[in-house]
Amino acid sequence: MTKLLAKGLVLLAVVFLLFPAGVWAEKQPVGKIIAIIGSAEYLPGGEDSVAGGQPGQVVPVSLTPWQKVQPKQLVYASDEFRTGRKSRLRILFEDSSLMALGPNSRMTISSYLFDAKERLRQGVIAIGHGISMYIVNKDQKHPQSHFKILSPTANVAARGTQGYLSVSQLKTLVANQAGFIRALNADPLIFGDVMVGPMMKTVIEEGQPPTEPEALTGPERNLIQQVIMGWASSRYREKPRQGSIVTDALQEEYDLFEEDESDPCTSG
Repeated sequence: MTKLLAKGLVLLAVVFLLFPAGVWAEKQPVGKIIAIIGSAEYLPGGEDSVAGGQPGQVVPVSLTPWQKVQPKQLVYASDEFRTGRKSRLRILFEDSSLMALGPNSRMTISSYLFDAKERLRQGVIAIGHGISMYIVNKDQKHPQSHFKILSPTANVAARGTQGYLSVSQLKTLVANQAGFIRALNADPLIFGDVMVGPMMKTVIEEGQPPTEPEALTGPERNLIQQVIMGWASSRYREKPRQGSIVTDALQEEYDLFEEDESDPCTSG
């Protein structure tokens, strides 16, 4: 009996070596698409891009093409999304948090873990560039819960909050509407962080700590909302007053008032 058990364990070990854990566990969705305006595409996450081979062997590289986002599509960790110049996209996560992308924006769901029973949510979202909105559900009260938003220059920790980001390679604007977020530079060697409260804003530039939070005005917040949501009734026909850091940050990424009817997704 003992010999049979030993042989069985050896066989089971061989099977696990031949078939990776990913074969046995089905990948679970972390959210779904709840709204699309215009043109949006995605790259499925978690797939190998290079075929295996022996050392020194030349193997072909398989590049997964961008695919069109479909209504009510399920969303998985590691999925990457991009929107066209006049497009918008909204993702509702399993914990009822939400991320919305404005035009010409790019986002990757780096990781997302949700355990409803334990009220645990651990999400990491990377914004490559563009305009986005976050609504973070505050009900995930597990002490290890977190929701982090990363950009080329910023590291933002949010919980029970709502707000907006405008992201470029050299600067990130965080415009917080409700609750509190902690913002610091994405570079761990840049010291200094700030707490950004309701209707406050901060800017995190490359190589610099976040600026001291200052008041976010109603018109500035409305401008961002209009860009992200794409409300037809609120489209500007004239350019708003210049000089606002919100307006300046928005216009760094694209011309909000472009009348070109073409709507290509971001290249690269």
